[in-house]
Amino acid sequence: MDKAKLLSTLQKLIALPKETEWAEFKHNFHSPEEIGERISALANSSALLKEPFGYIVFGVEDETHQVVGTTFKAKQHKKGGEELEMWLLNRLNPRIDVGCYEFEMGEKHILMYLSFASSTCG
Repeated sequence: MDKAKLLSTLQKLIALPKETEWAEFKHNFHSPEEIGERISALANSSALLKEPFGYIVFGVEDETHQVVGTTFKAKQHKKGGEELEMWLLNRLNPRIDVGCYEFEMGEKHILMYLSFASSTCG
């Protein structure tokens, strides 16, 4: 996904009146296990609600939807010597296709996980 599409998606998400069953906002990283649990829940919810993706967006304050940026850089994070993205993909069961995108909005670093709902519907 190119940067223009990522920025457009981010604008649509932060325009939502609140977090939804398929979109969550986080400021910074907590744990790989939490990300895995959230990805799974959001993928299931987005499939049930017929949304194409579930989203976890790091760098957005969850109450105000203000873009605050994050220090979390998933592409550099490891869990047990394994890249975080591969660690997640290897442990999500049933398998969920996940995209991890890092980009800048102005001077703020944003990280967005997209879980592809269609893979959860079998």
